[in-house]
Amino acid sequence: MSVFDATSGLTYATLSDAINGSSPNDVLQVPAGNYVEDFPSITHNLTIDAIGGLAYLTTPQPIPVNGRAILDVPFNAGVNLSISGLAISGAIDDYSISNGAGILFEVGNGLLTVNNSWIHGNQDGILTGGPDGASPGGNMSVVINHSEIANNGVDPSNPRFGYDHNIYAGSLTSLTVNNSYIHDALGGHEIKSRALTTIITGNRIQDGPSALTSYSIDLADGGLGTITGNVIEKGASSPNRYMIHFGGEGTYFNSNLFVAGNTFINDRSAGATALFNQTQDPNGGDPNYNANMPATITGNVLYGVDPPNLFQDNFGPPTDIATNNLFPSGPAPMLDTSPGYDVPEPASFMLLLFAFAGVTMVKAARRLCQPRPGSP
Repeated sequence: MSVFDATSGLTYATLSDAINGSSPNDVLQVPAGNYVEDFPSITHNLTIDAIGGLAYLTTPQPIPVNGRAILDVPFNAGVNLSISGLAISGAIDDYSISNGAGILFEVGNGLLTVNNSWIHGNQDGILTGGPDGASPGGNMSVVINHSEIANNGVDPSNPRFGYDHNIYAGSLTSLTVNNSYIHDALGGHEIKSRALTTIITGNRIQDGPSALTSYSIDLADGGLGTITGNVIEKGASSPNRYMIHFGGEGTYFNSNLFVAGNTFINDRSAGATALFNQTQDPNGGDPNYNANMPATITGNVLYGVDPPNLFQDNFGPPTDIATNNLFPSGPAPMLDTSPGYDVPEPASFMLLLFAFAGVTMVKAARRLCQPRPGSP
């Protein structure tokens, strides 16, 4: 299956060849199918879009040649990367490190955009660093839309069990997760973010019945957090009672958390707490220095969580501000476990052929529009 560079009009035999042969800001169109390659590092702005269905990316097992990731954007590359329609799985690295990522977006890059993709069965799903002088505009951000990120982590026999996550955002400028399905993290968290700003809206964040998931959402250093309109389920097998964690590993100045319009579902027989607030005001000039930075929790519906367990503040007062939350006594709604991405799979071989034909026609049209050698 050939990969088409829609910007240059060139065709490549493999995705790796296309990445190496592309120029900054090119758009690569990848036909649906399986791609088992040692993908090269991505060192310039690039868009990779699947056509005709999901494009499944993995590397030869057991360990990727780069030792880190399926798609790797290395240190200080200053890259913006956008992907769509990719299924990325199987990233592992050395057993003593166990930090292989489906996508590794290292320190010193720009914007990572993940649309309509499925990232599963890696040690980390998405793993990022933070901005530095190489980052465009000094910012580094991740945006995830309509995607499924699931079943990433290691098994309990691994010494690194619990340190790998579905999403681990380093000290980004911002992390945004919209309308996605994040589930069944294997020992770590569904979402862990150290971003200055984290926005999590309209997602299904669910542990499921058997995953040994810790926090549903961990804003480890506080920051500006907005968590709205999600379904957040604490699984029956979770060893950790807390669903959202705020602070605990540090607290940014001006941290603030807004939790509204979510549906919390607890399936853990030992009980659950919706919010665990461990922030401590770091501003020595504030009257509440070293005390809790209050979150606002409003308009949520909580099943299997009673009012005393709505939140726990380690360093209050002041305490979190809670209003208009509901605690129904009836059964919780059924969990929606449908795919988080919306990529139609080819219904037949003919549909895939039509996709290839479309690429060929576009390529031919581009060639016809190019001037002939020697023409004005």
